[in-house]
Amino acid sequence: MATSEVLRSRKARWLVPVAVVAVITAGVGINTAVANADPALPARTAADLLVSLAHAPNQPFSGTVAENADLGIPALPGTASTSLSWQSLVTGSHTARVWYASPTQVRVSLVGDLAESDVVRNGSDVWVWSSRDNTASHTVLPAGAATKADATPPIDPATAAARALAAIDPSTAVTVDGTSRVAGRPVYELVLTPRASASLVGQVRLAVDSETSVPLRVQVFARGASTPAFETAFTSISFDTPAASVFAFSPPPGAQVSESTLPTAGVKPPSGSDTITATKGARPTVIGTGWTSVVEIPDAGALMSGSGSAQGSGASTTAALMKATTTVTGSFGSGQLLQTSLVSVLLLSDGRVFVGAVTPDLLEQVAASTPK
Repeated sequence: MATSEVLRSRKARWLVPVAVVAVITAGVGINTAVANADPALPARTAADLLVSLAHAPNQPFSGTVAENADLGIPALPGTASTSLSWQSLVTGSHTARVWYASPTQVRVSLVGDLAESDVVRNGSDVWVWSSRDNTASHTVLPAGAATKADATPPIDPATAAARALAAIDPSTAVTVDGTSRVAGRPVYELVLTPRASASLVGQVRLAVDSETSVPLRVQVFARGASTPAFETAFTSISFDTPAASVFAFSPPPGAQVSESTLPTAGVKPPSGSDTITATKGARPTVIGTGWTSVVEIPDAGALMSGSGSAQGSGASTTAALMKATTTVTGSFGSGQLLQTSLVSVLLLSDGRVFVGAVTPDLLEQVAASTPK
């Protein structure tokens, strides 16, 4: 099978854009040098590893994941280690158990000392449960809705890698930087380096399992940084198919349960997995492509308030973030700018929000050129 056919056949699962085909077939941005491989591993090129990621079989697995986010933002309400809110996942450290049998059988459990939160998909049923307040939401999905990458938090390496690979375009340098071990397994270190100076991302490192091509670790470095601002890695992993009982979730006795059914059109992830792209009441628009893409969200209040499943109110979240912002003005109007090592956020006085892993200058240019 030709390289381009391989990538197209796996695009839906790995979210690899068409641009990757051009990168590989034309050799744009890829260092053709092979890895200085460990003697136990054959030498592989970057192009080989990208094709392996795209062509890998749909591998079941289960394991324990450690995630750490250090973006330099202030502590936020709702950042308990087991909270599934976006406030939690962008700050601090978390431990999760992940089970994956197929795109329609997935479970992610964030575990802490005294609490646990779960997102479980089993066919058309999606459950979101929090032990802290013993609440559960049950959503029935229409046929073909929400793949693994859409419906679960980006805490496990496979999901995080898919989203990193989706940002590849011909301006990305892709190299191999030797081999190492993750969760006791030998891996190749695949490195994605954005060339765009407006990107805050300096480098993304994917540790690719040498046998299965499953990403076992993802590290995201801010430009010029020597330590990752975001990292998610398996500390243990098994490639046996998880038992069906893992996905047969039932709320515990006394749980407060809410029920909903999503229509066929406009499918969104369940509200419990509260991410920026699934913010209640907002309709985000992606402007641009690749590493310098910017998301516009028309409702700042919805972005800050969250789903209600997080600890703390939307007002306290807003207050905490606003303390770290600076006032900016320009042809876009006026607003508040929050800059972290990897992300810039511009909250305009007209209610719009612009978010991207880009410099504040680019964010302001996009805001100025986008009609209200």
